[in-house]
Amino acid sequence: MKLIINRYLFIALVIAAPISWAHEMRPALLTIKQIDDSTYQAVFKQPQVQGRFLNLSVKTNCETRLTKSSVNSAALEETFDLICTEPLATIEIAGIERTLIDTMIVLESLDGARRNYLVTGREPKIETAGGTSAPVYFLLGLEHLFFGIDHILFVLLLLYLVSGWRNLVKVVTSFTVAHSITLGLSAFNIVSVSQAPVEAMIALSIILLAAEVLRKDTSLIYQKPWLITFVFGLLHGLGFAGALAEIGLPQASAAMALFLFNVGIEVAQLSIIAVVLALTVAATRTGLKLTQPVVTMPVYLIGGVSCYWFIDRSLTVIG
Repeated sequence: MKLIINRYLFIALVIAAPISWAHEMRPALLTIKQIDDSTYQAVFKQPQVQGRFLNLSVKTNCETRLTKSSVNSAALEETFDLICTEPLATIEIAGIERTLIDTMIVLESLDGARRNYLVTGREPKIETAGGTSAPVYFLLGLEHLFFGIDHILFVLLLLYLVSGWRNLVKVVTSFTVAHSITLGLSAFNIVSVSQAPVEAMIALSIILLAAEVLRKDTSLIYQKPWLITFVFGLLHGLGFAGALAEIGLPQASAAMALFLFNVGIEVAQLSIIAVVLALTVAATRTGLKLTQPVVTMPVYLIGGVSCYWFIDRSLTVIG
């Protein structure tokens, strides 16, 4: 199985390579609290991406009155009142279709009940008649993995190093358990780490993994890949925590929200692996044969992109 994957994994990696410039998801957060029958207080927090803000704005069927605006190194936060002559029915995040981020919306009614929504570039406008907290955090985890290209490349490189489906399950499970631990510790503020150095170290972990693939010797990662991926998983979990740090967890169901976020990450991760294995099976049936230089080309590509990420993120840390 390892030989087959080594020959055909390049298909999936080449597909992923053109989008290696994509940034990890840093969702915006909009909280709206009903004050009385005609007034809502809203706080909109949109992240900074590559040193600039995205100029997103909130549009509803109510009148908007800005009361406060503040900026820090990570986000732009705006507080405003919504004055409604009729019930709040629609919420739109204008400009989100031009970005790669999503917006988490938390709507709290007079009785304290909360409804959660996820607004994306594909669906920038929602109706407030529905909404539930359960699927939203699952979707956030799902999309965070799919938009976290560095995490995807790390997982795909593992397939070069692992032989046999049982070992593959062990490695994926150890990675999942590890990132779940640090994600949980970060989400509940037990451990707090600056995201900039974490992102730089994640890029470095991909470089080290690519180097191991190319070495092809009996190093520790070949002997005990589950142990090494567990260590790297702890690091990647701190990276996953960046998304939750932006939006927080609902106080009433924090554990469930964290669980759903983890499940979303895991489903996305397993889906990617399943697609790669399906491509492997399809390639073997077509009799496709590849030379060793072609097989290793994606590894060099991933290593090169990761070196760029590492340098770029390191400059952000020291800058």
